[in-house]
Amino acid sequence: MRGDLDLLADFTLNCWLLARAASGSCFSPVEGRVWERAIGDLLRLPDLPNRQRAGLTTLFGSPAASGVAHELDACASGAGRTIVVECKSKTSGAAKADAALLHEKTLDFYCAKPRRFSGERWWRILASSTAVSDSVRAFCVGLGIVLVEPSHLPLPVVLRIASRPPADMYLREALLQDAVRLGEPAQLALQERWTYDAQAGEIRFKPTILIPTEIRDLLWLQEELGSDILDLYDLHRPGVLELRSERLLQTLRSR
Repeated sequence: MRGDLDLLADFTLNCWLLARAASGSCFSPVEGRVWERAIGDLLRLPDLPNRQRAGLTTLFGSPAASGVAHELDACASGAGRTIVVECKSKTSGAAKADAALLHEKTLDFYCAKPRRFSGERWWRILASSTAVSDSVRAFCVGLGIVLVEPSHLPLPVVLRIASRPPADMYLREALLQDAVRLGEPAQLALQERWTYDAQAGEIRFKPTILIPTEIRDLLWLQEELGSDILDLYDLHRPGVLELRSERLLQTLRSR
């Protein structure tokens, strides 16, 4: 079984490649339901064998604490790990309201059964087929939501490469150290941000995981290292990402 970061990095890389391929094709912007189904297909992962189709209003049978029927676009779980994806395909890109809604929906499900869910790890992913603003990028980091959009290599991908021992042979060491320091708290699961105290019966929030200046630094590092990583792919493995993108694009052409 892959580790958490490997799981997130592999899935978000595929989402990013699909978004990049779609943005440069006749599919841009992708019709919303087509994008939703394509991302759902990418979530068919051996590590997460339990999958939930789009449109259901519970999280694997569990209703929200408020009793509101929240629709979820794509979900998969396995061995205590869950990925919940909100899919957006709009000319203007995903908005802050989309990130906020995903945050509130998942918290509503968590609050329904905190004793049960506190031992799990949930990651929320906002997958946009088009580029988003810098304020949306910062807002997602602040909420603990993993953003995927075509303009920037996803943070889990950057963090995985930055945390590997040989990375300093190819990438700027000072940037790598800061990327790991800031990137790790940005990828915390929902339960690590909103911890459940079983004795008190309370969910407690950690509000200063990253302060605004650290969020800005992390987004700058994402741009700098992301660009360097793509240059390395072009130098050492030319065409590999383009080939993978083309294969993923078939999921849109076949719909």
